[in-house]
Amino acid sequence: MTCILMILFMVSYAQEEVKLTPKEQRKAEKAKLKKEKEEKENANWQIYKKMAQEREFVIEFERVTSIATGNAYVITKRLNFLSASHDSVIIQIETPQYFSMNGLGGITISGNMSNYKYKPPKNDKKPIFINFNVTHKSNPRPINISITVTKDGVASITFGTVSSIYGTFLPASEADINIGVDMWK
Repeated sequence: MTCILMILFMVSYAQEEVKLTPKEQRKAEKAKLKKEKEEKENANWQIYKKMAQEREFVIEFERVTSIATGNAYVITKRLNFLSASHDSVIIQIETPQYFSMNGLGGITISGNMSNYKYKPPKNDKKPIFINFNVTHKSNPRPINISITVTKDGVASITFGTVSSIYGTFLPASEADINIGVDMWK
């Protein structure tokens, strides 16, 4: 009889859950969130590489740095963007209200992409590099655009020699942009 009671006691003791302290629970939750974030980031990284290869992406501009003063300004993502679709590019930049050519308070330029170069990252810690030229009917000289995309989807855009625009690299289906009228078509 004591043997049976001892076995029952051992079995019931073995089935008890290990209780975590509040500090251990927070640590476990933090580790779980970090793992989920890394998994999502890795999945997005594969999507970013594919979008860059296929020339099908949107960069919503979020911040511009003044060349003259060095000050950074937050700008409206919906009106400031670069949209690439195969060999065509739309660049839209919001300007002061008195200089509006696109009906939305800015300039919209639709152009053709040429000399597209995609440099894949050497490893997961290195960024994606994209470089291409844009030509437009109003300007016969091509504008060189260089884009650097990091694993978290942050893009740095250089127009010619000016490196001052930062934004979010997105699939076209996820972009929330308003395209104005290209007055120079």
